[in-house]
Amino acid sequence: MRVITLSRQFGSGGGEIAKKVSQKLDIKYVDKAILAEAASASGIAKEHFEKADERRTTNSFLFSLAAAHYMGTSSPVQLTDIITDDKLYIHTADAIKRLAGEPCIIVGRCADDILSDRPILRVYVYADMKSRIERIEKLYDLNEKAATTLIKKTDKKRANYYNFYTSKTWGDAQNYDLCINSDVLGIDGTAEMICSFARTCENLK
Repeated sequence: MRVITLSRQFGSGGGEIAKKVSQKLDIKYVDKAILAEAASASGIAKEHFEKADERRTTNSFLFSLAAAHYMGTSSPVQLTDIITDDKLYIHTADAIKRLAGEPCIIVGRCADDILSDRPILRVYVYADMKSRIERIEKLYDLNEKAATTLIKKTDKKRANYYNFYTSKTWGDAQNYDLCINSDVLGIDGTAEMICSFARTCENLK
């Protein structure tokens, strides 16, 4: 079975769907393991990868240099010691390529673009805002207003991250092989639809 990449709107149930797909197809589920792999291989603390996970932060190259200067460091700043978003992204991309060496489903983190030179299946899961709000309210014990704010902020961070590093538009249908509304078939039904689509693609090879 080929590698499947799954991008998702926050609150669409994409993570849960990906886990079910991995079980049904008997392939590895890859999500936070990307951060652990990147940290292990790079020697950079995992906390840095978690902070920059699917978002652009303010620690740009110039910001890092300025911060080091104003902190009054007694020794010259070594360029190799500066941890930037771009450096973290490169290590994350390398980790994704290594993890994609076996059949798996990879959640988010521009995997569809990073692995564009391989025969992958690119999936995008979305859902109606109402159902997303209800799901986030239950998952995080939030009221409607807080859940709505969290959804919008998270989607914006993911979109900015994806758009910056891929030069594509996050959620644009032409970037994916399958776009599916998880509200239509539910979590289980959506997972089965993805599995069916993946099996069909394999049979066409």
